[in-house]
Amino acid sequence: MKKNQRHTPLFDAILDFVAQAPAPFFIPSHKMGRGIDPRWLDFAGENIFKMDLSEVRGLDDLHRPSGPIAEAQALAADAWGADRSFFLVNGTSAGIIAAICSVVSEGQKIIVPRNAHKSVVFGLIISGAVPVYISAEVHAEKGLVGGVSKEKLDALYAANADAKGVFAVSPSYHGVCGDTRGLIDVTHARGGVFIADEAHGNHAYFHEKLAPGALALGADCACQSLHKMSGSLTQSSVLHIRGDRLDAGRLEANLRMTQSTSPSYLLLASLDLARSRMATQGRGMLDRLIRMSDAARRELAALPGIEAPGEDLIGEAAIAGYDPIRLVVSARRLGMDGYELCRILREAYNIEIEFGDHFYGICVMGLGTVQEDVDRLLFAMRDISERYRGRRAPLTPAGALPPAPPMAMTPRAAHFAERTRVPVREAEGRICAQMLVPYPPGIPVVCPGELITRDIRAFLDEQIEKGRHLHGLEEGNGIAVVRE
Repeated sequence: MKKNQRHTPLFDAILDFVAQAPAPFFIPSHKMGRGIDPRWLDFAGENIFKMDLSEVRGLDDLHRPSGPIAEAQALAADAWGADRSFFLVNGTSAGIIAAICSVVSEGQKIIVPRNAHKSVVFGLIISGAVPVYISAEVHAEKGLVGGVSKEKLDALYAANADAKGVFAVSPSYHGVCGDTRGLIDVTHARGGVFIADEAHGNHAYFHEKLAPGALALGADCACQSLHKMSGSLTQSSVLHIRGDRLDAGRLEANLRMTQSTSPSYLLLASLDLARSRMATQGRGMLDRLIRMSDAARRELAALPGIEAPGEDLIGEAAIAGYDPIRLVVSARRLGMDGYELCRILREAYNIEIEFGDHFYGICVMGLGTVQEDVDRLLFAMRDISERYRGRRAPLTPAGALPPAPPMAMTPRAAHFAERTRVPVREAEGRICAQMLVPYPPGIPVVCPGELITRDIRAFLDEQIEKGRHLHGLEEGNGIAVVRE
């Protein structure tokens, strides 16, 4: 029987505690807002700080819940169709690391895509697992990373029959959805566990026009950033599991290792409230966003020199679906890459988009997006189209990331090996001891244990020359490599 999704047990318990106005001899030291800097208090108001609590009377324990947190997690499982759900206060990254460590141990294989988030590499380092990398298809004309084909996965699994599972991303940062059902079928047929990174897809379960979520398609585990698409506070996420392929006891132990022992009840309450709102009002809110996004995409695609890909991508490059709420915009035909587009929108129009890459600017629509915001974006793109038309040669398709380099050591071995620092120009041929990540979108170009090839070094040189942001480069553009 479906649960009452209007119920918010954790939020209600927090309000009950605050209403009792106890003498607060407990952490945190600001004592329910009385010690907060007055400037912040004036801006935010006092109630939000009264809710910044610890595991006090009646508020349960995230690491061993039996009260309102347990109730709230059960409601989340019901809303997303999981068997069990776990609240995350260290972001989806904590869930991904815990899930990987629950499927593979040191020396065991797991199949992961190159376009996985950097937290996957953290999971590999902590677990000691051996990654078997699989490349997603690339839409050559659009310069866009697509999905992983089930045929490629099946062939790779046949060559690595001892792999314990598969990690997959859907949808991607660009809104691209792969053939998740096909990948799950292959994984289960080979006896593996399927982990889905649904950081950008937690809303998919609440509207029929969105590509089906991984749990609905049979995934064993899904890690979701509710703050990205479902209205909770930044850093709050949920991990769901279904079936018995993933050891729930082992997962709980790993979550205790990756989660803070001082969880924020503001984050936890926001998860409780976001779940309730999505479960009871999500379809209507998403319907409004889909209509708004579809209209904006049509207008953007009609502008000279501007592209706004969407459902037209389906059927190519192993793309099985597309998130209509994500506005992906390119001005490459105007000779402008996504980095410049991002900068111009910010500096000339006071529009802050999610990020820019080699071709695209990513505009993330959300529950709080209003038509006025969309109109400002459309005005800016019309103006850019007119101002830059015919002034530059179009950008030609070119891989934003170089080919994946060979692996010389496991990520764990490289991470803990003795290391030294070398400048980029001297790094070719060395084993990398760290991740180098163009961020956003947070996809490693080289991971610990991989060789820095000539292509990698050239890519790094280009990133540095153009002033693009790279996580991992040290002061003076140095790279940590394994000491020879």
